[in-house]
Amino acid sequence: MKETTTPEGEYVLTTYAKNNRSKGRMKRELVVGIKTKTEARDAYTIDLSVGGMRVGGALLQLPLGEQVELMVVKGGEKIPFSGRVTREDGMYHLNRIGRDVIAFFIRITDVRFAEFVSSNYKI
Repeated sequence: MKETTTPEGEYVLTTYAKNNRSKGRMKRELVVGIKTKTEARDAYTIDLSVGGMRVGGALLQLPLGEQVELMVVKGGEKIPFSGRVTREDGMYHLNRIGRDVIAFFIRITDVRFAEFVSSNYKI
């Protein structure tokens, strides 16, 4: 694996391992805001798809089925997306903070999110 940063300061992992996708893949550990009914906190993206994102963060606990609002920062603009926590994906090591975290998948059905991911990230 190769570790680099983008001009925007995003941490990027490029894997040289074989993957099942038709093109190469970069994992981006981006900071996103997550707002639940009771609190708002920062988390990091672990994986993105047009259907949602896997996130994790230090001491992050999200109840399955809970509705959340995600704030993604792009070019200085905060873009909100609504989603639902659909599964807990177990432990994941976040290189950006050097810790193991519990990962959660948040399903986002907003058409704007699919367009946002497709136009901004290689998936």
